[in-house]
Amino acid sequence: MSLSKLEFHSKVLDMDQSLYVILPDKGEGAPPEPLPPEGGYPVLYLLHGTSHDFSHFLRYTSIERYAADRKIAVVTPSAQLSGYADMAHGEPFFTYLTEEVPEIVKNLYPVSRKREDTFVAGVSMGGYGAAKVGLTYPDRFAAIGALSNGNHAYIRPIGFHARNANEEFPRSITDARHLLCWGIGEEGDPRGTGEDLYYLAEKAMEAGGPLPALFHLCGSFDRNLAMAQHMRDYFRALPGDPFHYCYYEEPYGEHIWDDWDRWLRIFLAWLPVDLPSSILPM
Repeated sequence: MSLSKLEFHSKVLDMDQSLYVILPDKGEGAPPEPLPPEGGYPVLYLLHGTSHDFSHFLRYTSIERYAADRKIAVVTPSAQLSGYADMAHGEPFFTYLTEEVPEIVKNLYPVSRKREDTFVAGVSMGGYGAAKVGLTYPDRFAAIGALSNGNHAYIRPIGFHARNANEEFPRSITDARHLLCWGIGEEGDPRGTGEDLYYLAEKAMEAGGPLPALFHLCGSFDRNLAMAQHMRDYFRALPGDPFHYCYYEEPYGEHIWDDWDRWLRIFLAWLPVDLPSSILPM
């Protein structure tokens, strides 16, 4: 495997940025593979959660080994606390992630430009961001991986599940996301806007083009469980299963890296691509 840290100046954000790129050019103990497959490696854009950054997947999971097993490139950008939005009071992170990052990566690394080879996934805020990216641009992404998240446009009306009675997600972060990221105050509502996954899904279906497959996983002790179940109910109710929706709720699973590490491997095993079968069955 090759691991590259790319540091560059983002023209969209007008600030220096960093990201990691994993290339599965060889496996542990295997001879080097000097050339990528024709057209480049399939590529997964992997999005971090609240309070994390581009380094966390490399620090807390075995994503390098999983990517080598599946012969897939992985890109881990940063989006700060943007909610994966073009922030109302901040930087245009959504445009940065959907326009600038893919072009930089495709111009510098041997990754595929084909829709069927391009995927997006994330955990927590990043799971919501991955679904938002994939549903906004269904013509660019073949599959979405949403781990430990629901439709964040419904944070206020649904709230959070907590394992213990006194465990709560800080209200201040919820309010800040509505105001700073989406420009919506206490009386505003992001539902029915471009921040609403259900709205984006409806628009994607109306467009009549290809739709990404959607893999969704949450733990029964995860603080985002109520939102995840709400999202599950929406996608399961769509006639004809247009997103080939797959949902799994792991008993006792929590909002922690131990679980996300395992779930990332399951997601990579599920990916609907022409890659060697994973050693982990679904």
